[in-house]
Amino acid sequence: MAFGEGPGLSAVMVVQVNAVARKVAELIEPHIERQGFELIGVEFRRGTRQSLLRLLVDRPAGGISLDDLEQLSPLVGDLLDVYDPIEGRYTLEMASPGINRPLMRLKDFKEYVGRRIKVRTREAHAGRKNFIGVLASVTAEGIELDDDVSGAREVIGFGEIQGANYEHQFD
Repeated sequence: MAFGEGPGLSAVMVVQVNAVARKVAELIEPHIERQGFELIGVEFRRGTRQSLLRLLVDRPAGGISLDDLEQLSPLVGDLLDVYDPIEGRYTLEMASPGINRPLMRLKDFKEYVGRRIKVRTREAHAGRKNFIGVLASVTAEGIELDDDVSGAREVIGFGEIQGANYEHQFD
């Protein structure tokens, strides 16, 4: 089972991650779920001397605590030592997805329909790469976003999306 595939189509990853991040996610996601947590995302950034592996973890209903992350960190560290999916030195960072949580799986996008999100595309789309607006709809192929800047409904395919996240508005 690939990262984010869980039970049903809605858990499928739609935003592409690099090969190392995908491999790490596939290896550790079942272990994290058995502990009662949810793997939201994996980021891997290769550095010249040392790389960074960041895991974003939450509780299924939200509200992960620092104590939860401290409890989970040694388990994940041990699993990574056993599986050894990364060449060279790296720093493991475990964090909450935060208030502006990333949207990576189909189910993430579906949960945020009607809410404000930010989308970054790989290539310019309608002359821009960054879009902020209300997520109008989600299909298996992509999203429709009511863009704040143009006032138009932008159609963006999942293959075009480099990254997306919920965009909380502070009043």
